[in-house]
Amino acid sequence: MKNIFKFLILSSFFLVSCASSSLMIPGESKIILKNIAVEYNTIADGYLEIKNYAKAAQYYKLAMRNEDLYLTAYYKLARSYALAKDWENADKTYRELLLLDSENNMLKTSLAYITVMRGETDEGILMYRDLIKENPYDENLLESYVSLLINVGRGEDAEESFFVLKEKFPDNKQISTFAQSLSEIVDNFNPDKNTKESPKD
Repeated sequence: MKNIFKFLILSSFFLVSCASSSLMIPGESKIILKNIAVEYNTIADGYLEIKNYAKAAQYYKLAMRNEDLYLTAYYKLARSYALAKDWENADKTYRELLLLDSENNMLKTSLAYITVMRGETDEGILMYRDLIKENPYDENLLESYVSLLINVGRGEDAEESFFVLKEKFPDNKQISTFAQSLSEIVDNFNPDKNTKESPKD
């Protein structure tokens, strides 16, 4: 009887100690890790907003440790690299994302842009052309393509695609800006020329 009494006292002491110690309730560590990942994601968003892209990338990587945030943080990581003009990491990350979502045109367009920015202009332009063939009525895509061609000095290609944009989307807000830019890089450019040409294959 005396031994049983001692056992009950020790058991009570153990239970009280467990309740007051740092031992975690089952599943609690997973909740804590999830909350930490959410905080990392919030911090990363803050850095992204103030254009500290390197710090944003650092915290998005930490947020990716949580499976619920993985894809969102992964995409934001890729975007951070692109905004930081870290073309090598941006290229690698967008390609990895495309393996997970191969039909995502936004990812494909971003990768085409990054390819050009890495100095692989011809390959990037071909990627844009393929995307436009697949999505001939995507106004934003065509607008981005014209802008890109102008910026890399491809005047003839830019002129051709400008008229496609103007014909398909006459109310596009960039038409006049593009016309002005083209008049500076293309001899005898006439923005009012009537054409139904499509981008070269």
